[in-house]
This record gives sequence, C-alpha cells and structure tokens, in this order.
Amino acid sequence: MKGLTMNFKIILIILLLPFGAVAKEELKIFTYGSFNSDWGPGPNIEKEFETICNCDLIWNTADSSGALLSRVKLTNNKEGYDILLGLDDSLVDEAKKNDLFLKHSVNTNGLDIDWSDEYFTPFDYGYFSFIYDSEKLNQPPKSFNELAERDEISIIIMDPRYSTPGLGLAKWINQIYKEGASNFWSEIQDQIVITSKSWSDGYGLFLEGESDLVLSYTTSPAYHSLIEGSQKYKSLNFEEGHASQIEVMGILKNASNLDLAKSFLEFSLTNGFQQHIPQGNWMYPVLNLKETQKDFYDAAPLPVSLDQVFPSSTEKDKWIANWENSIID
Repeated sequence: MKGLTMNFKIILIILLLPFGAVAKEELKIFTYGSFNSDWGPGPNIEKEFETICNCDLIWNTADSSGALLSRVKLTNNKEGYDILLGLDDSLVDEAKKNDLFLKHSVNTNGLDIDWSDEYFTPFDYGYFSFIYDSEKLNQPPKSFNELAERDEISIIIMDPRYSTPGLGLAKWINQIYKEGASNFWSEIQDQIVITSKSWSDGYGLFLEGESDLVLSYTTSPAYHSLIEGSQKYKSLNFEEGHASQIEVMGILKNASNLDLAKSFLEFSLTNGFQQHIPQGNWMYPVLNLKETQKDFYDAAPLPVSLDQVFPSSTEKDKWIANWENSIID
C-alpha cells in the first residue's frame, strides 16, 4: 500500500510538470518584422525581459508601422495583443482617435528627447537624411537649396503614401518650405530617378549604384561602418536641420495582462532594453548611452534637429498632396 502511494505521487508530479511550465504568464507584443528578426533587437530584448519577469514574451509581426495600426483597427485587436510596439510620431494622432489604447503612467523624465504623453512610451528615435557614397560623390550638397541646384545629382526616395521614410521626407520639406513645399518638390522632381514603395527596396537599389543619393536615416552609415567595416557611406548634414522620427509603444485596450504590459513599458526605458537599440534597430536610444555606445555615436553623429511634429490626418494629406502635385506638373 505504501509503494502504491509513492508511485501515485510520482505519477502525479510527472503529470503536473508540463502544466507548471505552461502556467507562465504570456505577454503578446505586436511589432514590425525587422524588430524581431534574427538581426534585430527583439531576440535580445526578449531574453533580457524574460530573466526578470518569469513570463513568456510572444512576438507577432506585420510588415510596417502602418500595417500594425491598420490591423488592430480592422480587428479591434481581437487577436489579443497586449502591446503594440513600433508606431511612429506620424501615426500617434490617428492611433489616439481610434480609441484602441489605454492611458498609462511611465516615468519619461531624463530621456534624451522631450516627451510627455499619456498613451505612448518612446523607445528610440532617428533623423531623416540622404545617404551617399563618398567615393563617388566628392562634393556633396550642404542644403536642400544646393541639392535642387545640382541637376546632375540623382535621388532615390520612397512613396509617402506607403513608406514611413517617404512620409518623413514630405514632412521634412514641409517644415522647411511650408507653403512653398509643392514648388520645391517640382524643383527636384527631375532628379528623382526612382520612387520605391519601401525603404528596403530603395536602399537596395542605391547600394547597387542606381543613384547618387538615397533617402534614409543619419544612422545608416553606422551600420556600414560597424558591421561591414566600410567608411564610404555618409549622411548629408543639411544646414536647414533634419526632421526627426520617434518610435513608440502603447498598451492596447483589451490587453489580457495589464500588469505585465506596464512592466515591459517600464523595462523599455532601462539599459536592459535600450542597449540593444543602437546596433539592433540602428536608431538612437532614448536613454543617453553616449559613453557605452561611443562607436555608434561616432559613426552616426546627431544632426541639427527641427522641431518635433505630430501631424493630424489633414496635415499628412497635405504633405502627400504637395508631392503628388509635383508629379502631375
């Protein structure tokens, strides 16, 4: 009888072990594909967070920031994601109007950027720029005005209707030229040899030699320098200043694990998360990591910054219309 009792206990333990493993809390994060790619910051961030949360972090992905918001709008987040990570400042206003996110209070004091928002927490930022090959272009333009005067310089941009950098360029031109934005687009239209649908397509064509300049970020040369060991790719430093982009995350309204979601947002503003941004997402971290990430900042010095803009849908439509008018003309 004693042996039977012991055997029953052993069987019971064996049966319960798998359920103990499954019983870990899950945090479901919806982000864009490159963030959680093998070369992106996601896998390392997952390891860091799981060591302190005793949970399973589950990633789900879409192609782009716009696709993230479109999907949760279409389904009203019936897929049950806890956090949406990867919206940028051009989508913040639209995201709030669709009433999909919860207010939360995460301390954002002491960040490298000015930030105050009840719905979204920033995790990185960048500046739009044009990248060139310094072995081919010896005298790069120093301003938008000079760029427009240099008819011999060819440019690849992205379509602002589909691409975040494409919309960023439209914002950048609008910030500088305001009511004259449409005229400026017309001035450079003949220099634009390719308008790609995505950043990856456009940048790849530039690397194949299809243009002198490509729209990207001031951090792009850091990738070539630190990963490929190439110093030839440089970022144009325009006298007018550069438009910025801030990427954010927020807690979705029907999140199944609010406490864990808030813990992750708090974790995102610690070194455990931020240290993986410079050489994982190739953007600037929102914490000042200039001492520990010196090589990155040396390869991607911060440019002169224009004011941050959080556009309404009407403003975005106007930027795109300025670009479309230059094509029609």
